[in-house]
Amino acid sequence: MTDVSPSSGLLRVTSSSQLTPRMLRLVAVIEREHLPLDPSCPNLVLRMSLPQEDDLDRTSGARPPSRTYTIRRHEPRSNTVDIDVVLHGDGPFVRWAVAATPGDTIEVTGPRPHAVPSFDADAVVMAADETGLPALASIVERAPAGLPIVAFVEVADAAEEQQITTAADLRLHWLHRDGAEAGTTGALEAAVRRLDWPAGQVELWAAGETTEVRALRRLAMTERGVERESVHAFGYWRRGRVGSPS
Repeated sequence: MTDVSPSSGLLRVTSSSQLTPRMLRLVAVIEREHLPLDPSCPNLVLRMSLPQEDDLDRTSGARPPSRTYTIRRHEPRSNTVDIDVVLHGDGPFVRWAVAATPGDTIEVTGPRPHAVPSFDADAVVMAADETGLPALASIVERAPAGLPIVAFVEVADAAEEQQITTAADLRLHWLHRDGAEAGTTGALEAAVRRLDWPAGQVELWAAGETTEVRALRRLAMTERGVERESVHAFGYWRRGRVGSPS
């Protein structure tokens, strides 16, 4: 086994299940105890690195492919995590996840906080496609009781909708592409633009295709007056890039 740095560890897959037709859930055990998970953080991520395929890769010093994934849930008693993987595109991590069976391992670094709203605002507006859905769901489920949240999630169709349970005052809207290609609809920006904007201080949280996330950031800052520090917008993938999303 290759030595790993103090911030690294291994995940060992224990099970795999089809969460929706286009979303796979891997349950895995954290094998290194020096991967501390902060229970107070609503959105933690791990960076996964695929094994180097051959001796040439190892001797060349080339870094193996890596991707960052949200820890959808953590079970402290069993030290297991749920990782949800979107099954579109033909990236190496989609292929790895689909083929993964109990006992398979993958090297990880982290966890670390990522794209976390402060929850100090009067309301939060959230927008994501399916790549941002695991993070959005994790954040919403950990939000303070009564916090007004308006969330828009774009997915392929009604079969991709998921149950999200929260003590927050959540208004959740599902947007279906119904055959349109991911990253092409502009539906998230249109939905946020039509929104009767909440009163008071508002935070925006957005994750998904890079161009669409940029449009949401511009909309919030230039048209809705959201302060820069209250905008949490992250491109998780870019349309047209080989292997993306993955």
